Amino acid sequence: MALLVVLLLILVPVAELYVASLVVNAIGFGPALLALLIALVLGVWVIRIAWRRRPRGADTAMLLLAGVLLVLPGYITDVVGLVLLLPPVRAVLKVWIGQRVDRRLREWNLTVLRWDDSSGRLTRTDYTSGDVVTGEVVPDDPPEEPPRPQLR
Repeated sequence: MALLVVLLLILVPVAELYVASLVVNAIGFGPALLALLIALVLGVWVIRIAWRRRPRGADTAMLLLAGVLLVLPGYITDVVGLVLLLPPVRAVLKVWIGQRVDRRLREWNLTVLRWDDSSGRLTRTDYTSGDVVTGEVVPDDPPEEPPRPQLR
């Protein structure tokens, strides 16, 4: 995994420079720079909109990622950011990521606690032995506090 990250940190800038040289040769320096500036402004706008969104979830996270990719200089990241702005693409990615996370939780036998906004209660999901058990978290009775000494 670390090797993949290092390769991406090397290959993406090289690919961005190559694509930028092709774009400058095709349309000229001024229009190429203007396209990057328009993508920057669009990225900042998308980040601001996504940051104010409620409730925050996977869709908001993908919008923030799209905004960051648009802010980064380069045409490849701009195209990926623009594709992430499309709702059908985000819907497919949410399902794909959700399936991968669910599979990983089952492999690790984890328990997930999350706040249920509709009921206003904490729910618990156990991913153990292949079964998913979901229930409400009921707190124990609070322990009785010993009486406080009174000062005279």
